Amino acid sequence: MRNITKLFRTLGALMIILTAATTFAMENFGYKEPDAKIVKLVDAPNPPQLSISPQGGKAILVEYSTQLTLEDLAEPKAKVAGLSILKRYNVKQRSYFVKGLEVSDLKTNESKTIKLPPEAKMGFPIWSPDGTKFAAVQYKAGGSSVWLFDLSKDSGKQLSPPRVNSVLLGPFWWSDDSKYIFVPLWNEKRGQLPESPVIPETPEISEASGRVSQVRTYQDLIKTSYDEKVFEYYATSQLYKINVKSGKTTKFGTPGLINYVATSPDGRYSVARILETPFSRNVPAGLFAKRYELWDSKGKLIKVLAHIPVGEEIPIEGVSKGMRSLFWQEKRPATLCWVEALDEGDPNIKAEFRDIMFAHDAPFDKPVREIIKLPMRYSGLDTLDKQDLGLIWDYDRDTKWIQAREIDMGKTNIASECRIIFSRNYNDIYNDKGDLLYYTKPNGERAAILENDEWIYLTGSGATPDGYRPFLRKFSLKTLETKDIFVSGLDKFEDFTGFADPKRKLIVTRREDPETPPNYFIRAVKNNVALEPEAITNFTSPNKELAEVKKELIKYERNDGVPLSGTLYYPLGYKPGKRYPTIVWAYPREYTSKEIAGQVRSTTNKYTRIGGSSILFFLLRGYAVLHNAEIPIVGDPLTANDTFIEQMTAGAEAAVNKLIEIGIAQRGKIAVAGHSYGAFMVANLLAHTDLFDAGIARSGAYNRTLTPFGFQGERRTFWQAQNIYNTMSPFSYADKIKTPILMIHGKDDPNAGTYPMQSERMFAAIKGHGGVARLVVLPHEGHGYEARESILHVLSEQFEWLDKHVKNK
Repeated sequence: MRNITKLFRTLGALMIILTAATTFAMENFGYKEPDAKIVKLVDAPNPPQLSISPQGGKAILVEYSTQLTLEDLAEPKAKVAGLSILKRYNVKQRSYFVKGLEVSDLKTNESKTIKLPPEAKMGFPIWSPDGTKFAAVQYKAGGSSVWLFDLSKDSGKQLSPPRVNSVLLGPFWWSDDSKYIFVPLWNEKRGQLPESPVIPETPEISEASGRVSQVRTYQDLIKTSYDEKVFEYYATSQLYKINVKSGKTTKFGTPGLINYVATSPDGRYSVARILETPFSRNVPAGLFAKRYELWDSKGKLIKVLAHIPVGEEIPIEGVSKGMRSLFWQEKRPATLCWVEALDEGDPNIKAEFRDIMFAHDAPFDKPVREIIKLPMRYSGLDTLDKQDLGLIWDYDRDTKWIQAREIDMGKTNIASECRIIFSRNYNDIYNDKGDLLYYTKPNGERAAILENDEWIYLTGSGATPDGYRPFLRKFSLKTLETKDIFVSGLDKFEDFTGFADPKRKLIVTRREDPETPPNYFIRAVKNNVALEPEAITNFTSPNKELAEVKKELIKYERNDGVPLSGTLYYPLGYKPGKRYPTIVWAYPREYTSKEIAGQVRSTTNKYTRIGGSSILFFLLRGYAVLHNAEIPIVGDPLTANDTFIEQMTAGAEAAVNKLIEIGIAQRGKIAVAGHSYGAFMVANLLAHTDLFDAGIARSGAYNRTLTPFGFQGERRTFWQAQNIYNTMSPFSYADKIKTPILMIHGKDDPNAGTYPMQSERMFAAIKGHGGVARLVVLPHEGHGYEARESILHVLSEQFEWLDKHVKNK
């Protein structure tokens, strides 16, 4: 008996050891989950979105999910030409799916649920121009298809064959008359993809021809002849024109690597952009050589308009030579417009004019017309609801100045003689007058609203020193006078969603406040003033405790007088007078002046919704968070980074001092965290200061010599500014980083410059010098983190790291 008892004791001890070993293994190698309260928040559904019919009166309430699973992310992919293609679906990788649709009558507030295909993964619904129906894609392994939904019915029908190919094009689009849908399909007779050769057909070869080619560090490029075959296999499509009434399908054009198609307002012509071989091994598909073709109403080639060379030689922050930014002019039957560079696309070349806009009228047998030469780079056109009237925008990269001129597109305009309607520094949000509102007529004609040949409508975020106050206003093109129809209050955040009727007598807004989640409201407009709102929806918070989160806008100054701000979130259950472990979450941004850098870019009148891997989850763990703390880098865009370290340090020091001054934080209990360029900032702060006690750096780049042709706002190359590249690289100072740092990176990060190798090398450097660090590489994840398993694991890692090195230090 004694031996048996001894045996059982020995076995019991062994089981304890094995259990402990298993627990250790699961903790370190399995996916972690935080406590149930956090999991509940992560799993909370997104608030539905409202999509209003182009003609008003009806709206679709869209329930969607942005939370994927590891199984979703592990879908077999073809990663070529800078693209991530889902092989079984033949579409680009997706990050959300629609789960439910409900059609509402905005006048009666009656609604009906639309029945979707069983277990459907739907795309976002797109209205027909006449507002009588909508369509959406059902994404399905083996082949996706376009579905048509009629407002008179409560279910839809499959319209296209299950071969949608949205690798280079959108999955479908409507004709202006709402009678047809254009769909790119892959060839049903294309067969199986050739297997990758066991023995490579050729070495991987790149060649320089003696011409300057300064390109950013792109990922997943074509490297072999087999990659070329893979790209052509998945990207080649044949356009079809489908009659939505009869379902009849007709081929439109010929098969090819088509990545842009637009049809003239009268339907007689189309312009198409088609990628050409040989494929580049240095840039992604969007910069491949291409040609522009003009087609007739049946998709038959009329003529080739232009050949555009591969974009390997486009200067940093420059544009391509030749034809670009093509579009059909609204309110004319068939006038094709485009822009060409007058400075060889190089912003470093001094030029009186940088761009020129041309127009060519059907039947294209007369000379091309010049519309205007622009002194700065073309950045867009707003077509107004009057023939030939438009606002053309141009932008200067050195001063960050953007402006809009009024032009007559029916003649040649002299830029210096055109009235400037809007102008500001691009980052000057206080003086942003808003975006023009457009209206789509039942015949598909789309133009910016213009009332009585004078008044346009503008909507914007309404940035003020006290936070954001979204607005809807009218603006006179004659007197430049404004009339506010609606402006959000400071106690609630309410922004304009759309017009509920063609006469613009009813508007829809989306309103929320710190205690109430977003809901939609309808307001009547009388004498150009929005009246009291009536609720359309009544969503309640799935997590009541978030309504108790206290937050405030705090303002402070850098040591050189630059005004700074951020939103301070207090921990759940906050007790006045008590100091808490605190996190500073920030992202450095470049500005040309102190005044613009000091503008407030936060607001406190919104509902606190926490999702994904947000740093705000720490509020439920007893931490305070200074969210979006401003870390401005001020100066001439060419040389601002010469003082990046000093300015970053000054901004962070000012934030820390303010947090201590107001009594929420204490030294020895403060962490810093950031994502992407924010992660770059975190590593630099830990290398150059002793302000923080731990750091979290997600998806960052730490060695700027690996991005030698520019990064973020830096346009000098490594060879032009070697000292700056080295000084700004925290990798250069890895031996100085002794503060604990948690680094997280998606293994499949496709973002230019943030290769996962950046985190791997940084971790090795810190470890090699005796630093305290942890590196978490997430399988199948990209620059952001999408799978539920990954998100929960990231949160757990972050909680454990800061609890150990800050909260319980």
